[in-house]
Amino acid sequence: MKTHRQLFRAKYPASQKVNLLEKLSKEEDSIRSTLKTSGVHFAKLFSFENQLFIYLESESLISHLSLGGHFDAHLESWPGLEAPRKWVEMLDIFHDSKPRGDEPWRDFSASRKSIGSIIYLRPEKYASYVFYHFQLQEEGIKKFNKYYLIGAHETCLFSYQEQPAVIDTRHEDRVLNTNLSPDNWAELMGEHFQPWPEGLNIADPWKVMEEVFSFSNPIS
Repeated sequence: MKTHRQLFRAKYPASQKVNLLEKLSKEEDSIRSTLKTSGVHFAKLFSFENQLFIYLESESLISHLSLGGHFDAHLESWPGLEAPRKWVEMLDIFHDSKPRGDEPWRDFSASRKSIGSIIYLRPEKYASYVFYHFQLQEEGIKKFNKYYLIGAHETCLFSYQEQPAVIDTRHEDRVLNTNLSPDNWAELMGEHFQPWPEGLNIADPWKVMEEVFSFSNPIS
């Protein structure tokens, strides 16, 4: 069975963070039941300022994510599509590897740390950032962490990874047969990011978010 990976983003009133996290704790059992019913096998929820980001692995693509009405009612609505949404899906703009239907994607018995990070792109650098990452992804040469995934919504980027890294060196379906990804990657990417209020550390520009919820439902 093929695994599908998705990233979603949500927002809530900044003044409600404490109340929302308390609600999350109270609703844990209900949220787990909702995720299980939706065919989710693995999920990690992260918090940053007045935003929530969730990484999902499921047996089928989820078009309208819900963590349950009692919890989602506290979230703000995103406009767009046919109706407002509480959770908006982020576009996959980079993955170091992808699930294959002929083998399990995750070893549920392994112990790894999940890391969710956030950064914002300069609007005028959006296309350039996607170009370089598509090139790196499809050349398939510089593999480093099979769980690494970057999603984008507007100028916001959410990256998910796990440590210690698992490296999948295969890339039979590569689109590019080149090796043009630049060696000065950190410096080049630094030109694409909006600075934080305290400035931007080019060597480590992403901010690691707080993990606030975890879900695992091993595939039988």
